[in-house]
Amino acid sequence: MSQIANILTCSCPKCGNTQIFKYPFYNVAKFTSMNEKCSQCQHNFHPEPGYYLGAMYISYFISSFLLLFVSLIMLVFMDCSIEATLTMLIVLSIVTLPIILRYSRVIWLVLNKDI
Repeated sequence: MSQIANILTCSCPKCGNTQIFKYPFYNVAKFTSMNEKCSQCQHNFHPEPGYYLGAMYISYFISSFLLLFVSLIMLVFMDCSIEATLTMLIVLSIVTLPIILRYSRVIWLVLNKDI
């Protein structure tokens, strides 16, 4: 399985057989719960404390790009007010938080799969 497919399906970056997260992203109470290891290849999903600090930078980049893109569309092309744009950005930030957080962790695992 390719690395892009592993990212999109949130699967193990080495073998692609095991899901990294225990619960779906819409389970608000447990959307960050991760399996400890891959059940097939025993790849560790929690290599060390502070490992996912790099994922925070990926999350910041994705969020910034998304919010900038939406604000430009709303302000320039849709001619929305500042209040409407800010409201939409706040709602979008809250709604996309679990998805962006999960995918940033998966991307960080794929980028550092040899650790």
